[in-house]
Amino acid sequence: MKVVNIIIFLGLLISCNSEKEDTEKQALHQSDAKMPSPINCYRYANEADTITLKVIHIGKSITGTLVYNLKEKDNNKGTIQGVMRDNVLVADYTFMSEGIQSTRQVAFKLEGNTFIEGYGDSFNQNEKIKFKNLDSITFSSSIKLGEIACQ
Repeated sequence: MKVVNIIIFLGLLISCNSEKEDTEKQALHQSDAKMPSPINCYRYANEADTITLKVIHIGKSITGTLVYNLKEKDNNKGTIQGVMRDNVLVADYTFMSEGIQSTRQVAFKLEGNTFIEGYGDSFNQNEKIKFKNLDSITFSSSIKLGEIACQ
């Protein structure tokens, strides 16, 4: 009788360990599926204007590139360095325009798979244009950058 009880106990123990491993494997696969891609690309385009944004997630930091090709304005292309504050990307945009390097702060609100460019009052601090108040940025712009496949 003791031998039968030991066999039943060992069977239950092995079964529980197997279920635990299966649960751990499922949790691991689910967490993998929820991990966002470390590189995402976005684009806004109409008949005359194009804006492209490439973001690279490195820990809590965001780097990448931003390119503005706007009709009747100088094209500018540069890099971003910033962070996500809740669902808002706030970054320093360092770019070249007409042979001059400039830096200004940019903000884009992430809604689903779309970034909406934000605008607000700004000022010049140490030759860098910054928003006066990050909490007062308006994201009602018609400029919405939809997610695209990175190239």
